Amino acid sequence: MDEFTPPEDDLRREIAMAAARLIAEDGLDYGSACNQAVRSVAGRERLPRDRIPTHAEIQDEVRAYQALFLADTQPRELRELREITLQLMQKLAHFEPIVYGAQVNGTGSAHSDIHLLVFADDEKEVDYWLLNQNVAFDACEDALLAGKAFPAVAFQWKHRWVQLGVANPAQRRGLLNRNHGDGSMFQTDIPGLTRLLEAS
Repeated sequence: MDEFTPPEDDLRREIAMAAARLIAEDGLDYGSACNQAVRSVAGRERLPRDRIPTHAEIQDEVRAYQALFLADTQPRELRELREITLQLMQKLAHFEPIVYGAQVNGTGSAHSDIHLLVFADDEKEVDYWLLNQNVAFDACEDALLAGKAFPAVAFQWKHRWVQLGVANPAQRRGLLNRNHGDGSMFQTDIPGLTRLLEAS
């Protein structure tokens, strides 16, 4: 008897839902959560790319999971995350920081890290600034925004992990003005984050 194979859309959704739970409950990043969800749902089967949910599909499931199971805590945790992020961005104002990820798309929680991109002609300017602030930092995996990779460092700020990427100032306008296909933001600056806080 042939093994039953779920319809493609059902399989994609099942993987997206499993990944969403890992993100919302365990704080995994999207890539790790998706990989783990694929292994738990499909086992050792190697799935073609078109059967794996997109980042946007997983994000939709994260929102649904939070609304269903975390409605009493997630809005407060999101506001706290945004407040902490804004404080750090204000300290980094000289470097015109951009924030992207959970603070902007509204899925932030107590598990969420802070992802920032700052702008300087030489990334050592940012290293020296951190040293002058007595912030201990280490080089980490590149920051990824809008399909581009940027050198980054990692450090803790008010009990949150921060990934701080550095880009050339000439790139800032193009990165800041990019939106999702549906028109929603996936990054913003200090005024934009301030507006999100005021609206929450």
